Amino acid sequence: MPVVLKVLPFLIAFVLTRPPGATAGDLLTKPVAKGVLNLGTLGPSDVLLAVLFEMLACAQARERRAAAAITRRAG
Repeated sequence: MPVVLKVLPFLIAFVLTRPPGATAGDLLTKPVAKGVLNLGTLGPSDVLLAVLFEMLACAQARERRAAAAITRRAG
């Protein structure tokens, strides 16, 4: 499995918790009067959490498939 697929979820989580992520969060949550989307905090947080869980599930499934393939080749 490419290293990028193992590291990508970490990098996304890292960036989303740093200033670019905070800026993106402000764009989603601040009032329309300030020129942004006013989606509140719960909706974007739920979407982010779902995306992170899906990425982790995909990474785990890839690891299981890779381990199964190694086991089939060895046995």
